[in-house]
Amino acid sequence: MRISQDSPEDDLAFTLESIRPVRDFTARKTLEQAHAFVEGVTRMFRDAGTSDDAAGLVRELAAVGITSADAELLATQARTLIEVMADRDRKADIFQAAVREAGQGERAMYQRLASLARVLRVRLGASAPALASFGVPPEITDAARARVRQPPRPLYSAATPK
Repeated sequence: MRISQDSPEDDLAFTLESIRPVRDFTARKTLEQAHAFVEGVTRMFRDAGTSDDAAGLVRELAAVGITSADAELLATQARTLIEVMADRDRKADIFQAAVREAGQGERAMYQRLASLARVLRVRLGASAPALASFGVPPEITDAARARVRQPPRPLYSAATPK
């Protein structure tokens, strides 16, 4: 696992560019925070040999158990998360396409059934008993519709006992 800002085309690099395709806002922000941590720790350990300030900070980090291995492990976990999120997004896209296709198929079938029911009502009569054998409900007149209507229930009403 390489930690780099220079080579976004490297599939093993954990870069800001590799984070950009993540669609989930929370995951992307977590990955950006992880990237900042990894970059900071990596820079401190790299600069420890040339800078007294960096060496002092490395000693403080080591005193609490933070090493460059932690940065590498976090970078590896981040790259895995990026791959998992990409896989989840691909599956979500496939699922959404399947939902749309199923919905279109259902609408087409309903429209076909409604057309067939209209034809049967015209040919056999709107109240013909034979309609029931085809699964066609009898046509509801306006007078019958008025009797069937019930007052709407409030959206946030308390549960009514049965």
